[in-house]
Amino acid sequence: MCFRLTWCLTPPCIEQQDNARAHTARYTQQFLEQSNVQVLPWPALSSDLSQIEHLWDYLQRRLDCQDHRPQNADDLEHSLRRHWNAIPRHFYRL
Repeated sequence: MCFRLTWCLTPPCIEQQDNARAHTARYTQQFLEQSNVQVLPWPALSSDLSQIEHLWDYLQRRLDCQDHRPQNADDLEHSLRRHWNAIPRHFYRL
């Protein structure tokens, strides 16, 4: 099996992961170590620490409350953009 670090354009590389089984597998850990990738410490099942997870949840709830469900990719993109732009600023911190 051969992998290339296409997401790491300029070293040093730093990876953040959610401790899923695939990320903690011995093979994966060896690959990251051999590739000189620094892995940030991160508690298992910690989606509450990731702000984007809350935003995705918010968008999903907004989509679920719509009277009109998106019928195609263009409808979905339009709905997501409309709801994304309407997210209250206090909902997230920059």
